Amino acid sequence: MKKEFTPYYISRALLSFLFSILVMGLNWKALVFATVLFGLFLLYLHSGWFSIDLKYPLAPLRRDTRGQEIQRKALIFSVVVGTLIYLSTAPLSGLVGLSLSGNIAFSIGIIAYFATQFVLFARA
Repeated sequence: MKKEFTPYYISRALLSFLFSILVMGLNWKALVFATVLFGLFLLYLHSGWFSIDLKYPLAPLRRDTRGQEIQRKALIFSVVVGTLIYLSTAPLSGLVGLSLSGNIAFSIGIIAYFATQFVLFARA
């Protein structure tokens, strides 16, 4: 860990911890989830996928044109996947007999966004 990134490390650790408590409550699973989230923040910082501008200590990551193009592709893909899942929840609910909600489509869309970004960045 580099000393010049200390504000980023602290802010992302707090963000990971608070988000995991919000999602999972105050238990041991939240601690595991927070650790995974913090690890992903560290991966983004040290991966070389983004340019780093230390003038903004809490948000030093900056996207170049390649990063913006990847973000755009990931957003388009996640919206398409989320929409298709949302539109198919009603027919699937009848077939499976379970009540599926739009939250599943939203969650899958978010996962698709980050997974697509990760794959596209890792390809280079």
